[in-house]
Amino acid sequence: MDTVVVKFGGTSLATEKERKEAISHIGALRAEGKKVIAVVSAMGRKGSPYATDTLISLLKKDCDLATLDLLMSCGEVISACVLADSLVQQGIDAVALNSLQAGIVTDGVFGSADIFDIDTKRIKMELHENKVVVVTGFQGVTVRNDITTLGRGGSDTSAVVIGGFMDAESVHIFTDVPGVAVIDPRLVPKAKYMKEIDINLMYDLSRWGVGVVHPRAIAAAKNYTLDLFIRSTFDKGQGTRVVKDLKMKGPVGAGIIKNCGIFDAGRADKLIIDGEKKRAVRPVPDSGYSLLTVVFGEYNREEIREALGTLPVKAELFTSESCAHIFVETSQVESLANDLYDRLFE
Repeated sequence: MDTVVVKFGGTSLATEKERKEAISHIGALRAEGKKVIAVVSAMGRKGSPYATDTLISLLKKDCDLATLDLLMSCGEVISACVLADSLVQQGIDAVALNSLQAGIVTDGVFGSADIFDIDTKRIKMELHENKVVVVTGFQGVTVRNDITTLGRGGSDTSAVVIGGFMDAESVHIFTDVPGVAVIDPRLVPKAKYMKEIDINLMYDLSRWGVGVVHPRAIAAAKNYTLDLFIRSTFDKGQGTRVVKDLKMKGPVGAGIIKNCGIFDAGRADKLIIDGEKKRAVRPVPDSGYSLLTVVFGEYNREEIREALGTLPVKAELFTSESCAHIFVETSQVESLANDLYDRLFE
């Protein structure tokens, strides 16, 4: 049987009702004859008792990083146990594995580790026994068995890397939206969702404010031969498929980063704009400015500027590779987003 990895975020696991939706997807895949590995995030969002931000708030800001990682890892352990038990209650045999049990080895950088190896024997044994294997996302262990976390959005990366090491046929990132919209539907409610997108362009979008999947997960997916889908837990659609070497022309999508600034680039934070390595974007609370980035397919910079034409609001326009970066007052972002959607994506 083919192996499939599914990843469920905190909003997909927060309540019994939502977990039943997640289980329905697992059941459907098993009905198709698939072996299923489920990678989980901590349950709920900020303020929920087991959410990562809630756990972080229990320690002082200057706490030991190893201690912080050990505490943060608890949210995913709780999620894995709860989902595995819920599966069993629904008649689906399942087992919960933490990162040590699952053989996930990282480079030892607390708070932002990378996975460099996975001993897949335990996972393969459990799959052979026809169990759904529920694995904690967002974490791994060092060669000394210290717990390390992968940084925010790390469960997406966990799912992709586990899929790669397991030679999975596909990885499905389940979220609370039905795929990748061409622009934030909270600002443009009529925004359409993409059926397919090139993996390099998806990486650009995820870097520049499209938060449905973490850019590190997209970068990791480039290393493996597998299908990657971004889907909703709450409907049965196939969502957006991320494809290698998909030829796309013209405007593809747009990302938005609120409360940011543009600065001279630091050594480790470079953004090439208009041919010069001199600009960088970093979060700046209450800056009053936002960055709207339009990602293009096979276009050159002159064509990008021509496609955008005269901006409807006062804004700075920069170009870099396949992107147009529009630096604008945050109060104008919604108006600009709707205008660009009508101009470029309708």
